[in-house]
Amino acid sequence: MIRAIFNADDFGISPEVNDAICRCFEEGIITGTTLMVNMPFAADAMKLAGQHGFSRKVGLHLNLTAGMPLTARIRSFPVFCDGDGRFNAAFHLSTARRLCIGRAESRALYEEIEAQIQRFRVLVPEGSHMDSHHHSHTDLSVWKVALPLLKKYGFGSVRLGRDLYGRQKAGLFNRCYKKYYNSLVRKNGLAQTDHFGSFSDLTGSFESLEEGTLLEVMLHPMYGEDGRLMDTDTPMDEIRDFMAGKQIAPECYSFKRV
Repeated sequence: MIRAIFNADDFGISPEVNDAICRCFEEGIITGTTLMVNMPFAADAMKLAGQHGFSRKVGLHLNLTAGMPLTARIRSFPVFCDGDGRFNAAFHLSTARRLCIGRAESRALYEEIEAQIQRFRVLVPEGSHMDSHHHSHTDLSVWKVALPLLKKYGFGSVRLGRDLYGRQKAGLFNRCYKKYYNSLVRKNGLAQTDHFGSFSDLTGSFESLEEGTLLEVMLHPMYGEDGRLMDTDTPMDEIRDFMAGKQIAPECYSFKRV
C-alpha cells in the first residue's frame, strides 16, 4: 500500500483559502497544512484550526516571496523586496541567486527566517515541520541560512524537493539538483517522506511507486467560480476518488519537536 501525507499549503493567505482548508480537513481530503505567518490572516487561521480540531497538524510555510517581511533589514535589499518593502521574489527568479547570495543579504535573510519561526512558535507552539512558498527553502542560498535555525528551534522535518515528476519533463540540472538537495535533508535527519510532488505528479507516477512508499502531496485548496472545492484547477472530488480507488493510506506528519 502507498501511504501519503496530503498537505494544504498557504494557510493564512486569505479568508477564502482558510475556509477551504477547514473544509478539506472536515472531508478527510488533507492530513496537514502549513501556515504563512507573515500574512494578515495567519492568526485567524489558527483560531479556525483550534475550532476545527487540527491545530496540532499545522507546520510552517516559510514565505520569502510574497507579502510583507516581518523584519526591517531585508526590505532594503532589492534582491528580496521592492521599493515598498514587499517581497518581490527577485532572488528566487535568478538561478545564480538561488545558489548564492552575499553575506549582508544572508544576515538579513537569517533575521527574517528567525522572525517567522518565532512568530510560528507563538501561533503553533508544538509545530515542527517546515516547507515554503514557491519552494524557496530548496534554494541553496536559503537552505544554508535556514538549517541552523531549524536545528536551533527543534524542527523535526522539512519538505523534500519535488522529485515526483509524473508526466512533466524535468531537465538534467533540475533533477540532479533536487537529488542533491534531498540528500542534504536526509543527511540532517529532517526527511520524513520518500518523495514529494503535486497531485498531478502523483497520478502520473503512481504505478511506478514501490509498495510501502510514503509520499507528501501538496494541495492548494480554494473555491472555484461555482463555489466548488478545488485544488487550483482540479476538483477535490477527483482527488478524493483517486485516493479511494488506489487505496492510498492517509498519513500525518509527526509534529513532535526535537
